[in-house]
Amino acid sequence: MTQVQLIRNFASEIAGTHVTIVRRRDDWGMSLSEIHLNKPRLVLPRDLTKNDEGDKEFRKDFIRRCPLAKGFSNITISILHEMGHWFNPKEYLETDPDEYNNATGWWHFTLPCEIVATDWAITWLQDPKNRKKAKAFEREFFRKGKV
Repeated sequence: MTQVQLIRNFASEIAGTHVTIVRRRDDWGMSLSEIHLNKPRLVLPRDLTKNDEGDKEFRKDFIRRCPLAKGFSNITISILHEMGHWFNPKEYLETDPDEYNNATGWWHFTLPCEIVATDWAITWLQDPKNRKKAKAFEREFFRKGKV
């Protein structure tokens, strides 16, 4: 099983429905264009292992708010955050597009839609059963997975 397939399976388990991985890879994201059809569409970065300044800022913000996330990879917390957008679409859909596009760096994580998505991910991680699922995903992802 490839890393992309493992991500899709993990995200689908979280969503309770099939999650599609968008073909055009760009950066972490959740496409909400088919929210009315209950079809989550996860966007992945071209390089799943990249760790640029934005990734570092995301991790720093997430761990500041949830210290137990230190034990999880950027990939896992990114998937959880994007699933948080799926479960809280209203906040994203009500965000001013100009404000969203102009919020760079740390400011991006202060947007209400980003706070709510991370809050959802943090709540999900609070459950010990969910942490076990996340660790099982990571073991598979880093041991057997191939991009």
